[in-house]
Amino acid sequence: MADFALECVPEYFGEYYEPFLGGGAVAIALMERKPGTTFRLSSDHSELVITWQILQSDVGRLVQLVAQHRDRHDHVHRAAVVAQADPESAGGSAGSAGSPGSPGSAGSAGSLANLGALASLSPVERAARFVYLRGSAGRDTVAFDEANLRGVSRLLMNRDVTIRERHFYDIVAEVREEDLVFFDPPFAGAGSGTGSEFVRETRSLADTLTARGAYLLAPEPAAPEEGAPAVYAGWKTMAVAADRGDGDRLWANGTLDRVLRRAARRRDG
Repeated sequence: MADFALECVPEYFGEYYEPFLGGGAVAIALMERKPGTTFRLSSDHSELVITWQILQSDVGRLVQLVAQHRDRHDHVHRAAVVAQADPESAGGSAGSAGSPGSPGSAGSAGSLANLGALASLSPVERAARFVYLRGSAGRDTVAFDEANLRGVSRLLMNRDVTIRERHFYDIVAEVREEDLVFFDPPFAGAGSGTGSEFVRETRSLADTLTARGAYLLAPEPAAPEEGAPAVYAGWKTMAVAADRGDGDRLWANGTLDRVLRRAARRRDG
């Protein structure tokens, strides 16, 4: 996806924003291609953000701790690491009404204890836990590429990169004309189809950033519900920018679409 996305990145843009940070493949590719760019990466997922921050600041210790998890890996060790800081492992979500982890239920004390265990871990321990659990999910071995982690760390340290925990809409206070926003909301499982509150809020964000003159580049999202229409198909802000024909598509807002069309006309003579 990163190489595909780079084909639709404008030659010139301001700062790069990724408000739904995940694996960061596009950001990493751009750090390699455009070393002078400022990168603003963010998510409201605490453990993900901490992991990226530790990659930037203390990759050596992170690698050491993940290797320790890998060497001890079996179903017993993994279950212990999951239970160490996951409120759901004590009997459901701590905030769900009527669940075993709800306030006043028998599971509440266990959930609070696990939340306390999470708080007692250092940031690098939390990051190692995150990497280990992601790398061992559904596997007999741990997927752990030390060279890749160290390579990403070098980029994060040698580029102008800020990594923050925040709500995606908070970037509105910062994004300016011609900034590039990689727009990849996690629509799958977001709730009530294309009418869900999450979809409405992300659509509002796209409209606001477009009105500001920013460039939005978005991969084809999974539909919020099985059988639902493509999310962006009903958004006046968005248009298909590239289609591989194999299900992979990229969408661009009107601002970026015009720039890409002008560039294509220049290439075609």
